[in-house]
Amino acid sequence: MANFAQESQGARVLHRLSSDTFRASIQDKMMDQLLSWVTTSTDHQRIIQDHSRSPPGACWCFAGAKGHAVVSLSDPIEVTHVTIGHITKRQSLTGEINSAPREFSVYGLVHDHDEGIHLGSFTYSKNGLSSQTFELPVPVKDVFSHVKLEIKTNWGDEDQTCLYNFRVHGYPVSG
Repeated sequence: MANFAQESQGARVLHRLSSDTFRASIQDKMMDQLLSWVTTSTDHQRIIQDHSRSPPGACWCFAGAKGHAVVSLSDPIEVTHVTIGHITKRQSLTGEINSAPREFSVYGLVHDHDEGIHLGSFTYSKNGLSSQTFELPVPVKDVFSHVKLEIKTNWGDEDQTCLYNFRVHGYPVSG
């Protein structure tokens, strides 16, 4: 399935509309604030860089169990599936993946400032494969240029939720 949320194809995470990156220390937070004046963070972009096997820690994390990311897709599409990725328990240094997303919803947006149309709610299995693909429960024939991923819970980490990749699949619409 084609991935329309892939950075190399022109997709972008809209930082201003997404949750802030988790920083453990005050120094890291202050450095982020200073650097934000001259550069944009690449942390958010990690989720759409489509690394097939990311090592532990090569992810985007946000504070707490709830957060979101808005992705500008490479092309307007009819969304049919989404894929979420995290490392497996076997890949984890602790044998646990409590920071993995658990329950999440996906919204289609015609423009980045839209409220969005709910496309579906899903559950990422911490005992499953690292990348898990979910089919929309009800086909939506609307065409979207942006998708919002809203993480509602994780598997028990109160400090942060980490996401390794996010893919959006569907059919491009020819004009």
